[in-house]
Amino acid sequence: MKYDVFISYSRKDSSVADRICEAFDKVGITYFIDRQGISGGFEFSTVIAEAIKNSRIFLCLASRNYYKSKFVHSEPTFAFNEKLKNSILFYNIDGCTTIPNSLHFVFSSINWRRLDKHSIETVLINDILHIFLRFCL
Repeated sequence: MKYDVFISYSRKDSSVADRICEAFDKVGITYFIDRQGISGGFEFSTVIAEAIKNSRIFLCLASRNYYKSKFVHSEPTFAFNEKLKNSILFYNIDGCTTIPNSLHFVFSSINWRRLDKHSIETVLINDILHIFLRFCL
């Protein structure tokens, strides 16, 4: 299946991820989020890799929780290697600026957004629609 957006996040940030999913649903943006897209019996890493490849945009919900999670660090690196650089969007959801060196090095040239300054319903949605229009159509 093809998706508009792959959502990479920490499960500890599910409340923000849920708000983003609701905003996407309102405007018809399709998305992959792991708790809805992986059925029992499937190999987790294979499903995640395929979903990243089959999504137009990779959205990272960056946070303290995200940076501490051992499971999600491979997702943005994989996306960086597989996706167009202009189809990767980092959305800082808690203002944490202490980024692990491994991610900071790879993503230092990508423009970030922040939840406290850039709302989900306006800026994030508009950023995604802009990426669709400019790079994905």
